[in-house]
Amino acid sequence: MALPLFLWIVTGILFNVKYRYAEAYEPLALKTATTTAAWSGALVSPGELVSSGKLDGMGRISLFMHPSKTPAYAGVRNGTPVAVNAVTGEYISEAMEDESKHWADDAVGQSPNAARYGAIVKRRDGKRLSLLTGVEDPAVVFEYSERKFVTVDRLTGEMSQTGTLNDWIDWTYRVHYLQWTPWHFVNITLVIIAVPLTLGLALSGLWLAFGPRGGYSGRRPNSFY
Repeated sequence: MALPLFLWIVTGILFNVKYRYAEAYEPLALKTATTTAAWSGALVSPGELVSSGKLDGMGRISLFMHPSKTPAYAGVRNGTPVAVNAVTGEYISEAMEDESKHWADDAVGQSPNAARYGAIVKRRDGKRLSLLTGVEDPAVVFEYSERKFVTVDRLTGEMSQTGTLNDWIDWTYRVHYLQWTPWHFVNITLVIIAVPLTLGLALSGLWLAFGPRGGYSGRRPNSFY
């Protein structure tokens, strides 16, 4: 039981210290216009878009400021995520790779941890669950030289980041909760074994500390000398 208890104590200390947690879970986003003037042109209503068939009325419809600094609606049309210009009522095309890369670099540049990202070295297509459309949007994933991964929504510009630091923090949680193997059944078995052993260790320690000690009553034994 020494090894599990040692790991449990060490990882518990890490959870309280939260070393580099702010960096690992920091949000990334572009700065967008929030002035009244920026929103003043958003005259197209969601009802008009639903009536014209450009957005499904049963899905989520969100008004947001597109990275192009244009008010827009995010929603779904026939099950496909779309973004619609709230000024003109026209669809906004998915961002091309260069534009998505520009968004990612701008957002990273605003981070206090920008130096820990490095430069983009790879990219791949992917998906990202959007809070604006409510479904998975087309996205591009950029890998940075310091093993950070930034996922950019090509429709809405929403972003998320992860990396090896997140993997390391997740690993400490798995160690702490005895999730030592990729098999759920084995992990449950480890917990079932560990709980009674830990309780037994604790109870035996309490017994040694406070229980009767071999019948010793505090009096000196009789001596024949």
